[in-house]
Amino acid sequence: MLFSPALDSICVQETGPICITDMLVLVQDSTHWLQIEPLTSSVQGVTMFRHRTPKGSYECTVSGLRWLCERDVILKYHFRNWEPYSQPLKVKQYTQGGPLLDITMELGELEEVHLPHFVCLGTNPSLRNEMKILHVEEHGVSLEEVHEVTRFHAKILHPKFSAISVILSYIFSWNVDVHCELMLYLIVMKETLIPRLYLFPSNPGQIQVRDNYYRDDLN
Repeated sequence: MLFSPALDSICVQETGPICITDMLVLVQDSTHWLQIEPLTSSVQGVTMFRHRTPKGSYECTVSGLRWLCERDVILKYHFRNWEPYSQPLKVKQYTQGGPLLDITMELGELEEVHLPHFVCLGTNPSLRNEMKILHVEEHGVSLEEVHEVTRFHAKILHPKFSAISVILSYIFSWNVDVHCELMLYLIVMKETLIPRLYLFPSNPGQIQVRDNYYRDDLN
């Protein structure tokens, strides 16, 4: 038996206790995004997500990725592991601030993309000035300025894609709150109920890996 609910609006300070805050509402966010589920497939054990959309504004229900397009587009993406890029980030004095998404446009182009992040800006909106966009390229990494930051997203205009993510200045990361998901797993083994409790930054890729681990373990 597996039980894994996620609780919203939970923040945790990396150097302190869990807190639930209503200060998040200080950072305004838009509500005009049409939520859609992706088509999924598996390529060499990697889960791929694909969307085909006409003109409009959309949000993926799996990743939280948002995009605005003026004509038909097809985009696909998958989550990438952060570990290979931890050292280049340290050299540039940044740390991860959201999931690492490898995005490809199969048709058309986007006017805007809004990358999900888990940095809680409610208590310190000035943190948006310490956020950048990381591009993982063939011969290294590069940084791009963020056009706008809202409660859960960082906006880029006319994006060019690679493996891409929101990152945060390393100096400020020690004292920042982050949006988290609380995952509770209950496993029955030999009539014994074994609880497992995890607190993850709101990174769907990391949560997916942990969820798959437990499902495989049960099978």
